[in-house]
Amino acid sequence: MNDDARRRLQAAFLRRERAARQQLLQSTYRVDEGDAGGDPITDYGKALVHRDDGVPTASAYASLVDALDAGTVEAYNAVELDEQPEGRTLADPHAAYGFEGMGADPWAIHMAPPPSFASPEMGSELVELYCRALCRDVPFGAYGDDGAIADAVADLEAAAGYAGPGGATDPQSGSLDAAGVFRGLLPGTRTGPHVSQLLWKDVPRGAIPQSQRIRVLAAEAAAGTGDADVVGVGPDYLTDWGTWLRVQRGVPVARTNPPPTLVDAGADPDATVTRHIVTGRDLANKVRRQVPYLASRDAAEVLLGMGVPLDRRIPYRQGGSGSETAGTTGIRTAAPVINFGVHDVLESVVSVFDLAQTAAWYRKWLVHRRLRPEEYAGRVEAERRGAGGPFDLPATLRESAAPDRVVDAHGTALLPQAYTEGSPTHPSYPAGHSVVAGATVTVLKAMFDGRHPIPTDELVVPVGDGTVEGTMAGGGTTTVQSTRLASVTEVSTALGATAESIAEARSATITVDDELNKLATNVALGRNWAGIHYRSDGVEGLLLGEQVAVRYLQDHLRATDLPFDGYRLEPFFDAYPGTAEGAAPNHAQDGILITPDRITTPDNESSSVDVDDPAR
Repeated sequence: MNDDARRRLQAAFLRRERAARQQLLQSTYRVDEGDAGGDPITDYGKALVHRDDGVPTASAYASLVDALDAGTVEAYNAVELDEQPEGRTLADPHAAYGFEGMGADPWAIHMAPPPSFASPEMGSELVELYCRALCRDVPFGAYGDDGAIADAVADLEAAAGYAGPGGATDPQSGSLDAAGVFRGLLPGTRTGPHVSQLLWKDVPRGAIPQSQRIRVLAAEAAAGTGDADVVGVGPDYLTDWGTWLRVQRGVPVARTNPPPTLVDAGADPDATVTRHIVTGRDLANKVRRQVPYLASRDAAEVLLGMGVPLDRRIPYRQGGSGSETAGTTGIRTAAPVINFGVHDVLESVVSVFDLAQTAAWYRKWLVHRRLRPEEYAGRVEAERRGAGGPFDLPATLRESAAPDRVVDAHGTALLPQAYTEGSPTHPSYPAGHSVVAGATVTVLKAMFDGRHPIPTDELVVPVGDGTVEGTMAGGGTTTVQSTRLASVTEVSTALGATAESIAEARSATITVDDELNKLATNVALGRNWAGIHYRSDGVEGLLLGEQVAVRYLQDHLRATDLPFDGYRLEPFFDAYPGTAEGAAPNHAQDGILITPDRITTPDNESSSVDVDDPAR
């Protein structure tokens, strides 16, 4: 080995060593306090052996806790699951112990605990999920005129502890209305349409551009052809006690529920009946089986196709403008590709995925073990039918009209599920999709110029485009409302957005960060539309993912020795990390600057973001 090779290896070693020291030895190690109460009534237990009242047996729950404490093959094999050989298994609980090679240790990032079983906040979260279930087939364009939406607004306004728009923790305050119901609190999520442009616009992929239309779930034919008419009612599951109990016990889905009524399930993909996302059920369908990072990877390609500039500080000239890094105007004879360029963006979105999942799995299995919403609603129904209880259910839930409306619609107070199998077989908090969305969107917000405004004529909404007849998976045909994308400058009403939200999109300045925040929220809360996650699973998951991404980016920056002042990021909340007490969504859109060794305030900016530990 010659001297150049030795120097190269020594330089590579020193970079890796410095990253490890900074991330693992010199940063604050934040310990999450476990709040899993060891009670099978209040904790996660799906797929374990259950009693007839829908609660896991004490023995089965203890076997799970013992396995998690021991972390051995023998202990996991002793967990008391359903005895049938085809029963559902648990989703990789030992991943909670995983290590990662970049960024922070997955255990060392702080996350706030979820609401407790009997708290008003927990009760209000289930009330919201009941309301979502009753509204999941209402087109977003019809929100101002729909009775179910009006009922949801009234229910949530009356729910003590509600943490969504119009609730006590909403920094924008004001009363809840149809325009804000079910939305997020992050900057940009309440401006314009409910759905992000990055989930509607076509994905430019060279010779094979990809539409973001999705395959349709339908239980009955659609009626009407107008822009805001009915789009069809989809199938709901686990609404009868016997079926629900079998699924809690891990009985295979194929022997419990029929397959989802997917229109044209086996048809030619080019001829399949599809439409853009225009309902809550569509959002739930979008995030059902898609690998969680794909929505952000598609968003990256959309942004690149729109010509959105990268972070203004990268050491390259962009569009005739020099770099904003101090002391350099940037390289003008070359364009970024592997470092700071297109490949860097796409690779980073994928690389942060596993880091986010490991951070989520640790908290799911070893810290919180929060029961799934379908399990919580099972306690409500068991008590209602005299099968079990009484349980320590909060007054917020007992006094709400939402469970009664579900009983009227389905015959039980069980939470209607959009997925045949209900939730996956791992605990609820945090939502894995949300942590991934928080991490991948943070990468995009850092690597792109988030303050770049999106031209109004490039903003689109899905409008009705007639009806299409499709073949149902179970036989027969149905009529489905089709859609096309139209510019907000060309239409005043749409199937996917109210007239008010379209007018707002035309008049407001909508930035890249606004739409990325909305994308993160759509993905984080998309599975709430299916009934498998609570609001706090999503919101707190975004904050966990953001921390994962920031720590990843600090290590990632060590890959180059070109001058670079750091990535500017507008964090989700007005403190970093957003778990700080009293933190609120960052509506001032202030920034932080991410460098390999510290987090600072960007030069020439007055930022009110409070950085808890600048050296992390």
